[in-house]
Amino acid sequence: MKRLSAFLLAFSFVTSVFAQINNQVICSFEHKAGTEALVLDHTEFTIWNGKKVKITRAQFYVSEVEIHQADGSTTSLTDQYMLVNAANPAAEHNLGQWAVDNAQGLTLHLGVPQSVNHNDPSAWPADHPLAPQDPSMHWGWTAGYRFMAIEGKVDNNNDGIPETTFEFHNLGDALYKTVELTGVEVAANGVLHLHLKLDYVQLFKNIAMSGNLIQHGSAAINNAMMTNAATEGFLSMSTVTATHQIVANSLNVSASPNPFATETLIRYELPADGALTMIVTNSLGQVVRSMSSLPASGTLRFEKGDLAQGIYQYAFYESGNLLARKQFIISE
Repeated sequence: MKRLSAFLLAFSFVTSVFAQINNQVICSFEHKAGTEALVLDHTEFTIWNGKKVKITRAQFYVSEVEIHQADGSTTSLTDQYMLVNAANPAAEHNLGQWAVDNAQGLTLHLGVPQSVNHNDPSAWPADHPLAPQDPSMHWGWTAGYRFMAIEGKVDNNNDGIPETTFEFHNLGDALYKTVELTGVEVAANGVLHLHLKLDYVQLFKNIAMSGNLIQHGSAAINNAMMTNAATEGFLSMSTVTATHQIVANSLNVSASPNPFATETLIRYELPADGALTMIVTNSLGQVVRSMSSLPASGTLRFEKGDLAQGIYQYAFYESGNLLARKQFIISE
C-alpha cells in the first residue's frame, strides 16, 4: 500500500508539472482556390455556376480561438486577433504562450466580437491587427470593422476572361460567425503550429455573381458569403487519417521490451512521404516527450528518464495527420 501511495504521489507530481508546460501557439494559413495556390490578381478559378473569378483583395478577421485538446479540455486564447491577408500568404500569426500541447480541433470566429467591434481602432498599438490598416478594415463607429473584404472580377460576358468588378465588404455584428474545425496538431520543440487551409472557391457557393456586385454592409449577399465561409469548407485544418488505416498502420509499430523499466526499442514502418513526429502522452493525454524529423521507418531507443510508472501512448504523425498509435508500460 505504501508503495502504491508513493507511486500515485509521484505520478500526480509529474502530471501536474507537465500540465503547467506552455507552448508557443502559431497559426498560419494556406491560401488556395480548389487545389491551386491563390495568387492575388492572377489565379482564375471556376465557381459553382461555371463563372470564372479572379480575386484581387482577400482579408478577414479571426477572433476568439478555442483549442480542443485530447484530454477533453478547451483552452480559449483570450484577447488574440488575426487579420488574415492573402497578400501575405507566408505570414505566421503569433498567438502567445498557452498551456496546450495538442489540438484535436478548433472553434474560431470570423469577424470581430461585438465587445470590441465598436471601439476606437487608434487605441490599439500600431502593429495590432485591430489598429488602422491600409487598405482600411474599419467602416466606422456604428458598423465597426470589415469582418471580411473580398474584391476581384468575374466573367459575366462569357468570354472566359473576368471583367466585371465585385467588392464584398462584409460587416456588422449580425455577420459574426462561428466555425468548428476538426483535425490534429501536436506541439513540437515548444511550438504548437496550427496549419489552416483556405479554399476561396467555397466563398461563392450559391451566389449568382450578377446584378449589383458592389456590396458593402450586412445585406443578404454579404451574409451569404460569411455563412459560406463558416459552413462550406472555406476553412479546414489537418484531417485525421481514417480509423481503419490507423489500425492497419499500427500493426507495423512495436516496442520491445514492453513493459520496461529503463528503456525500450520502438520499431516502425509507416506509409509516409515526409518527415514524421512521434508524440508520447501520459494517461491524461498530456505530451511528455516528442521527437521530430523522423524517417518513414526505423528504430528508436526510448529511455524512461524521469517518467513515472504507468501506461503511455505513443503516436506517429505526418504533417499533423495521425498515422499510427500504440502504448507501452513503464514498470519498476
